[in-house]
Amino acid sequence: MMKYLSNKDFYTEIDESTGNKVKLILASGIRKIINKEKIQYSLYMISCQPMTVKGKDGFHVVVKCQASDAKGNKSESYGSCSPLTSDSNYTIEMAEKRSISRAILMLKNVYGEYMGADEFAIQSSLKLPKL
Repeated sequence: MMKYLSNKDFYTEIDESTGNKVKLILASGIRKIINKEKIQYSLYMISCQPMTVKGKDGFHVVVKCQASDAKGNKSESYGSCSPLTSDSNYTIEMAEKRSISRAILMLKNVYGEYMGADEFAIQSSLKLPKL
């Protein structure tokens, strides 16, 4: 783990679907990684489509993040958000945070061991219908 992260930047949660412990990094920790590792990133709006779900109007948003570090390593990831995956009215901002945290954690080769907290909050609360 990056030594400059404090205990306030990450925590462990139980994944309700698997029972496994998941290590989560908060946005504060992602920002520290970006600053300390001198990571540059670019964001691209891939899609923003209006939708209505359960009587709630909103948008399904997909954002791409391309990140690189001072050593020339690169990563790319996508983040999405919609009324199906968030109670927040700020779907663009949530998709942005998800894409950034994934790209940064992938760039540092810790994605899988760690996840962004915003991404996990949705996965754990999402109740998918049984087929």
